Amino acid sequence: MKLFHPDSANKFVIAAVPNNAREGTDPTYVAVKAGGIEQAEQSLLADQRAPMRSAYPYVLGRYDEKGRYMTYKPPIDGVTPGRFVVHPLAQQEMAAAGWH
Repeated sequence: MKLFHPDSANKFVIAAVPNNAREGTDPTYVAVKAGGIEQAEQSLLADQRAPMRSAYPYVLGRYDEKGRYMTYKPPIDGVTPGRFVVHPLAQQEMAAAGWH
């Protein structure tokens, strides 16, 4: 997976498996354009050709408005809310591609 991908700006990255997949099935990493995490997960189920579900209890990350990958840090009850953090190497990939 690329850490800088301008065409994927503002998309959520979800590890998805088919609805009828058995435990231990390798996930497919899908970038989904949506207004929020819940909408991104629902759009996987809405695909009539091949409905999928998230393999994990939360999204893996998202691409910001510049196309840098941001990892998701899940919430810790009573300590911190969930948030997205720019991957440390995403900025380097963006600079190597000639973007600022």
